[in-house]
Amino acid sequence: MPSGRFEMSGRFRCGGSIYLQVLTSSLLITILGLGSLAAVRLQMRSIRLARDSAEARAAALSALELGMLQVKQNPNWRTAQPNGTWLDNKQLGTARFTLQGTDPQDGSLSDSAYEPLVLTGIGTKGNACHKAQVILVPVVKPLAALSSCLAASGQIVIANAKQITVVGAPLSTNDALRNSGKVDGNIEAQTLNPQGDIPGTRTVPGSIKPMPDTGVFASYVSKATAVPYASTIEKVVLAPGCNPLGPTDPNGLYVIDTNGGNLTLRNCRIYGTLIILAGTHSVTIDNAMFMQNYRSDFPVLLVQGNVDFKLKSVTESLSEVACDTNFNPTGAPYKGTSDSDKSDEYPNEIRGLIHIKGSLTLWETTRTVGVVICEGTVTCQGTSTALYDTSLYANPPQGYTFVERMKVSPGTWKQIVD
Repeated sequence: MPSGRFEMSGRFRCGGSIYLQVLTSSLLITILGLGSLAAVRLQMRSIRLARDSAEARAAALSALELGMLQVKQNPNWRTAQPNGTWLDNKQLGTARFTLQGTDPQDGSLSDSAYEPLVLTGIGTKGNACHKAQVILVPVVKPLAALSSCLAASGQIVIANAKQITVVGAPLSTNDALRNSGKVDGNIEAQTLNPQGDIPGTRTVPGSIKPMPDTGVFASYVSKATAVPYASTIEKVVLAPGCNPLGPTDPNGLYVIDTNGGNLTLRNCRIYGTLIILAGTHSVTIDNAMFMQNYRSDFPVLLVQGNVDFKLKSVTESLSEVACDTNFNPTGAPYKGTSDSDKSDEYPNEIRGLIHIKGSLTLWETTRTVGVVICEGTVTCQGTSTALYDTSLYANPPQGYTFVERMKVSPGTWKQIVD
């Protein structure tokens, strides 16, 4: 009997051990199965999130491409679009996108064509969100008028037996050239009649050259120092450190408002930029004048009015002896030198960019060195010479450029992380 009980007890212990092993194995299998299901779910979720992220990224980039297309196709985009959201929560396939355009400098897109544009594209799909950004900057070009010795929006008339010589660049007009005398050099015009004597190249019709922006005068006037008006101003030196008529201007930028009167300037030296506001009245630059800009990025002469150039450039110089005036005192050096004597002589010419809103008549033997832009009719009643300065096109003065297009600033494509 004892041996039988032992045998039964051993069998019980053996059966319980096997049951426990089976139960443990089943539990492990169940855990592994549940783990596998969780891993599968996690993998599916990861795949779904990756797919949503890819679609969100594609939507964000598409928003940027759409923004760049709008800038390219609409020349008025700066006024047509707000500084902020251009497109809000638009659908693209199964994703959605928002497009923003902002001016990073002053928060206004419409105030200047020369400021950059920041485009931000935001794409969303499910729980995925992607932000992408790019900066567009303007491509600035010089005005085509700066490629001419003299560029007029109106007719150019060469009177009978009169002559103008152009060196280094053509004489150009957006209208007709009426040549009853001689143009010694190349010309560009819409029509040519009479043809007169033109030994150079004739381009007829020539390309239309846009005139400067209407706000360029106001821009310079707003920064200029006023000079009191007198009907005749002579034997005066204006320079950054010299103004016998009033306070000096550090940029040599001076403005004379004629208040509806005429103005005559003669026997003066201008080492800076002179603005003359004469409306429909006349401005005469007479006898001997030496004008050159102080700042290379400024014009030398801006005139609202009808201008007569009567410089005797061939026969007379600007003479300190003849005028009993020192034209290079302290504050107005010439070629880096100032002195107190009255024995020097200066060229009788105007150097730099000349911009006239009105008509221009060339008398005597006037010589200009640079570029003349006239928003009116030009008449040659003398024997004048216009020499071209290539630096004005290579490095245009402020206000004499235009924005050709916007381009992506290199290295600015990036993802934005909040």
